[in-house]
Amino acid sequence: MANWASIKFSYMKEDILAKQKEIEGKEFAMQEAIDTAALRLHEKDPALAREYLTNYCIDNANRVVSQWWDLADILVAKYDDGYINIPTTAEEVGYPEWWLKEVGYDKGPISYKRPTEADTTNQ
Repeated sequence: MANWASIKFSYMKEDILAKQKEIEGKEFAMQEAIDTAALRLHEKDPALAREYLTNYCIDNANRVVSQWWDLADILVAKYDDGYINIPTTAEEVGYPEWWLKEVGYDKGPISYKRPTEADTTNQ
């Protein structure tokens, strides 16, 4: 996920944070029920509680990893080739205006002439 997100993190972070919030929300919503079930099992037999919690943790970790991989696939498709590819449209994201001004490219290329050595050493 991190490798893909670093390409266009300023855009992808919204998708990533939304998925994180969704996953964490479900986790917190289920926590009380998981704790209650584990406590009831522990009262009967601590080994059953250990087995229940171990299985829950393994299943939960596998589910979360699967959701992150699914999101990675979505991000690759959505932000392919420097565009935001939504099912019906594609929007070029380009570079921020402040950056274009900083590097002198806010009006695009002003010359297609190859720079001379003097042009590059004076900068």
